[in-house]
Amino acid sequence: MIVADGLDHPISLKLCKRLNRFFEALTFLTSLQKACGRGIQEKAPSETSEAGEDHNRVLECFINKLAQICDNKRRGPTVTSLAIVRPPDKLLYVFASNQRSTEDAEEAREFVLSILSYVNRECAMPGFRGDESSPVFRHLLRNILEFNHERIRYYRQSLLESIPQCLVDCTRFASEENDSLREALLAFQQTALITPTGSDNVDDSGMIVSSSNEDLVRAVTALRQSTTFNNIAERCKAGKIDESRHWCELQHFIGRLVSYFRAVQAILGARKHHPELFDMEDLEIRFINASKPIPNPMNAFQAGLPPDQRTTARSAGVIISRMTSDEVQQEAYRRYADELQRCGLDNLIARQCYTKSFRPIVHSEVLLLEWLQTEFAEETHSIPFYNDIKYIGCSKPTCRLCEYYFAAHNSGVRVRPSHRNVYANWVVPDVLVEGETSQYKAKMIDSVLAKIRDDVFLALREKVSVRKRFDSETCSSLPTYQSVTGVSTDLGGLASLVEGLSLAGPVHASHWEVARNKSIGDDAWSVVAQDENDKGDDDDDDDDGGGTLVFTGRNTRIQALLRLSK
Repeated sequence: MIVADGLDHPISLKLCKRLNRFFEALTFLTSLQKACGRGIQEKAPSETSEAGEDHNRVLECFINKLAQICDNKRRGPTVTSLAIVRPPDKLLYVFASNQRSTEDAEEAREFVLSILSYVNRECAMPGFRGDESSPVFRHLLRNILEFNHERIRYYRQSLLESIPQCLVDCTRFASEENDSLREALLAFQQTALITPTGSDNVDDSGMIVSSSNEDLVRAVTALRQSTTFNNIAERCKAGKIDESRHWCELQHFIGRLVSYFRAVQAILGARKHHPELFDMEDLEIRFINASKPIPNPMNAFQAGLPPDQRTTARSAGVIISRMTSDEVQQEAYRRYADELQRCGLDNLIARQCYTKSFRPIVHSEVLLLEWLQTEFAEETHSIPFYNDIKYIGCSKPTCRLCEYYFAAHNSGVRVRPSHRNVYANWVVPDVLVEGETSQYKAKMIDSVLAKIRDDVFLALREKVSVRKRFDSETCSSLPTYQSVTGVSTDLGGLASLVEGLSLAGPVHASHWEVARNKSIGDDAWSVVAQDENDKGDDDDDDDDGGGTLVFTGRNTRIQALLRLSK
């Protein structure tokens, strides 16, 4: 047994070495994102709330949306997962969050209880109406928006920042489409400008009196369903001459606000198809404890290395030597890594190693799965999911590492499709607890590690890294592969390679990348580099840096994206 930095108890040398290998590879992967990747936005998936009449889809949508309305803080601490199980004596809603405090968990529990009990009571009334203009719909929407007021305020402000830039774009070229889009955005801007006064209160029925947030969400929902939104989406597609970050942000934040309207629809739809889910007599709501973050693993698990190799920051070459024992492969991958040193690969790895917020946690889906497994499977040999639907929903699509974890798990429990982002702050449950479960945990760590290494080697071979800028399902545009191989830093030399291109004037750049548009297959993957203050929720404000569109080819679209020197 050895004492690792920052740990309150000794761990075995074997575990220390395993975790060192795991986090070295994960740090390498997240650093590769910054070295050779930029944000993309994939084709928008179908709305998860539009479940139709399929009872199972209605249930899964309800679970996802109930988790979403509990995720009321940005930056990831309240990312929430939910499973509904039916033990013999009750109906149990079990929630887990990434890093929710005990006080916040109790507040969220009371919020969920109020939503479910209100729906149960009102839907049993004679003459009940659940349409979008009904008092019940309005009550639910307003109270959900009030609980999520921090997010709503941020989304409103983000819209107000992006709309003026979009309006400027509309005036650059005179056309009927631009004029129509401009008029629609101006009208929408007026609604967004009407902000809550700070004197919001509730009436005798518990209804939030102020309607400004409700008006905003209803206006956004109408915009989302109009042809105007199609025009917005078109301007977000990669390769368009008028492609611009603010159009993509406008589209994203419209989608985020619409999702709350969809949440009310999902809740009322679940009451119609699964009324027993709202029977308060035997219903219990429980939030399980969040995991405790582990110390910076690049410090904590150095004891697993030879004394002469113990250092917080590791180079790409050193990490590669511990990722494969094949000397031929080591040499090849070191050459690939050397090519990326022009983008500061080793510096990026060092930055991640020293990041103060590099304190991995158990993500909510995995935390909930293991709690259910421990609570039920040992006695009943199976988790008693409601309606036998083995599903854990979440407020956000599943991250890449959670996807790998569930794939390696033998429970058969399903989760939301992955957005394929990878976060450095990720770890398996009870990773530092050794004993009867050590062999099982080692298997899960090694299974995920094998996938991470495959992704690292693929990125090095291809010099390509793909990711979604936003991890929520609200953006639509085409994916773009990025390469930094063999790029000259002389713009004149680049111009001579492409016939008929037109440079947009002199640009001073620290380094730049050339991207060729290709379609992404089913095996495409992505990573998210984690900044010092990033807690893992980048759907709102992840920043990929600036870029300038220099030229667009006629047959094969090529973008030169220049990162402007500061």
